[in-house]
Amino acid sequence: MRIFQLFSYFSLVSSAALNRKRSDVKCPIIFDGRIPRNLTLLSFDSATQSRYSPRYVKGENLTWSEIIDFPLTREPSRFDSRSVHKPFEVTISDASLFRSGAGLQLGFRRAGLLLKDDTNAAGSDAADQGIVTFHWSVSQDSGRPLNLSHEYMNVWHEKADYSGNQFTFVGGVVLKQDGGDGIETPEERESWKVQDAKNNIVFRTGIAKNEWQNFAIQLDYTNNTMQVFYSLGENPLKEVTVPFTNNNSGGGQMQLGIAKKPTETETVVWDGYQESIMGSEGQIYGGVFVENSSGGCVSI
Repeated sequence: MRIFQLFSYFSLVSSAALNRKRSDVKCPIIFDGRIPRNLTLLSFDSATQSRYSPRYVKGENLTWSEIIDFPLTREPSRFDSRSVHKPFEVTISDASLFRSGAGLQLGFRRAGLLLKDDTNAAGSDAADQGIVTFHWSVSQDSGRPLNLSHEYMNVWHEKADYSGNQFTFVGGVVLKQDGGDGIETPEERESWKVQDAKNNIVFRTGIAKNEWQNFAIQLDYTNNTMQVFYSLGENPLKEVTVPFTNNNSGGGQMQLGIAKKPTETETVVWDGYQESIMGSEGQIYGGVFVENSSGGCVSI
């Protein structure tokens, strides 16, 4: 397991937030996934109103307006403007079964948003070339907790041929098939992990219960490198890895939401154990955007 910089468990989660000045996005935005304050839940079902695809990737016979929620008591995240944007929450339930061309994916419980202008053809959009930084922030819903005995994929950039991901952002107990050791410990359960294209864990930090956590991943398609940035609350993003070699080929799309993987599984997609979800589980997001980082530009 290759870890470029491994922070002690919860060291960043418990650090004092001394700099509370909010940051503006300073680089050209390629895709903006932040949610305008006047957007309604029904807007997520509209191809013209939503910034995400109304079709993919969700349980069959479900609409996004049934899946998404707006946590009205949550303050906007670091890269959301208080007067312009609001957080949103992706939820899953027992009905979150996605049907692919090969059949119903019984192993997963899944709801993943795709930016509607992010195409799946290799190298066909601006997020698949040059130097690009992918941003998102996460916050936890104590009323819809994740069962972290499972592995959760929350953000990933999937290759156009579906053969793997350029990067993956996961929480909970990572399966052996996905680069973890499958052993449940408090540290493994309660931590976020960032993985490279080979599923090596390159950064981890504890899951904060009461504050926003901000992440950014930069892909340099020219030099075939990847770099991770992180901060807690309203602190500026900091480099938590150096740029390192990564296979960024294959184009693809960023997906964001929840893919809850099974335990006791062989194929992950088609089999395994999923306990019944009492109500729903949720993950709150904010500050989602993809920026052009050519010339060294990074919004921190």
